Amino acid sequence: MKKEDPFIRYLYLLKYEGTGTLAALRRACGQRLAASRNCQWFASISTHPADFLTATLAAQYPSARIQGGQHHREYEHQGSIGAAWARYCCESAPEQNPAIFYRDRQVDLERGQTPKPPPSMHERFRTLLDAELVVDGTGELAHRLCGLVRMLVAGEVPIDVIQLAHDLRGWRADNRYVQERWAKAFYSPSKGKSDIVTLDEQTETEDIQDEEDENAD
Repeated sequence: MKKEDPFIRYLYLLKYEGTGTLAALRRACGQRLAASRNCQWFASISTHPADFLTATLAAQYPSARIQGGQHHREYEHQGSIGAAWARYCCESAPEQNPAIFYRDRQVDLERGQTPKPPPSMHERFRTLLDAELVVDGTGELAHRLCGLVRMLVAGEVPIDVIQLAHDLRGWRADNRYVQERWAKAFYSPSKGKSDIVTLDEQTETEDIQDEEDENAD
């Protein structure tokens, strides 16, 4: 990222937003900025459509928790959505732990036994990886992320909204490196370090976003 990215700074300062503003962002989840109500001010923060999606996802936390400061004390540096969804599956039902489930599934295949079908929550994540993010910040990915993040928040599973901002900016990259990182974090949660964005990847996502902005113009 470039020095002092205004949007990343805004995410850290989200706790200072009023309850009404947070509620407006919450309601706008998955919408285009131009089509949202009471959110037009966001254009002064960022004109990147993916950033508006990130802001509306970050606002899914209860206002009291965001304004109380827990938003970053508890939810920062937790990895990508892939890591968060793996944790959600584990806490929902131990037998749905992705690392254990797919290890056992491979054993069944090697023994010539019929493996269990993947749980619906695993299939939900697989579909998410194939979802498209439209240039304007909407599309299937936006729709699916809204529902998924609400489930994570309800389950009190932490996500790193700063990491999410970087990931959504790079989602449309041809090499699909964000999708690959999410998949590794979900299917191999013990290898969580691969889930953290590097400086080179941050620069790459910004280059991708700059190119999309030029094409949009």
